[in-house]
Amino acid sequence: MVISEDIIRRLAEGDHEAFRSVFKMFYPKVYAFASGFTKNAADAEDVAQTVFIRLWMRREQLAKVGKFDSYLYVITKNIVLNSIAAKKGYSVDLSCVRNLYAKSPSAQENIEAEDLRLLVDLIVSNMPQQRQTVYRMSREEGLTNDEIAQQLGIQKKTVENHLNLALKEIRNSLSMAIFLLSCLGVNVNSAVYII
Repeated sequence: MVISEDIIRRLAEGDHEAFRSVFKMFYPKVYAFASGFTKNAADAEDVAQTVFIRLWMRREQLAKVGKFDSYLYVITKNIVLNSIAAKKGYSVDLSCVRNLYAKSPSAQENIEAEDLRLLVDLIVSNMPQQRQTVYRMSREEGLTNDEIAQQLGIQKKTVENHLNLALKEIRNSLSMAIFLLSCLGVNVNSAVYII
């Protein structure tokens, strides 16, 4: 999704119409990403709303952002990981984010994003075949539950059950990774970026 520099500039200046345009354009993408890691629609909505609140509060920094999509992804990732950590009873301070407002994602941010994708892919590849297939068709191919059910010849409810189990397994694994790293004495502030 490409957003014009004019809208970004106007948003950075506090233009409410520009914010509304950005919200309408990117909310579905942010919500979809968040729903891949949260347990239910309400949690995903909370994450998405927090992302846009943070975007508005830091709008002056947008003049320094090179790739808006990447910037929004980093904000969303951090809020999702904080949400997961908070549900497990400990907090993660992400104030150490470096170079968040760079012209383009830093090499470190690209590595962190790739690490997260690889971890999720590893978790998914160890799932039972049917669950793995349903998850990949949903998240990677963007098919609806009805389309998946039709293609696989199974009930829509079965698709929903597989997706719920897959997302639960991903959430639990990510939470466990954070917990284990903190038990091993790794600074959880840095560890968040490893996963």
